[in-house]
Amino acid sequence: MDIVYDILVFLHLLGMAVLVGGVIMRLAAPQSPNGLVLLSGAGAQVLTGVAITGIASAGLVDNDVNNTKIAVKLGIAVVVLVLAHILWRKPQAGKGLFYTLAALTLINVGVAVFW
Repeated sequence: MDIVYDILVFLHLLGMAVLVGGVIMRLAAPQSPNGLVLLSGAGAQVLTGVAITGIASAGLVDNDVNNTKIAVKLGIAVVVLVLAHILWRKPQAGKGLFYTLAALTLINVGVAVFW
């Protein structure tokens, strides 16, 4: 099960890279229609994060689970996913919506690294 866990962690990090890359792309070219990039990265983050937590919580790998940290990260990730979906459906939505998504994405990365 360790290999499945490692693959999921790899995909989780790849989802983070896609999401942060989508934010950077939109900052560089605000008119670019990259809502699908943001939505794909956010979706990958939520799905792989839940799977990683499930495997670790079931005791199938030798990792401890901090449920408080997971709850905070999941809450932020779901809000980011909803915002990414809104930006995908309405690309010209307000700048505040995009900046909120960007800030929450960076906060979620910070929680993952520093907590």
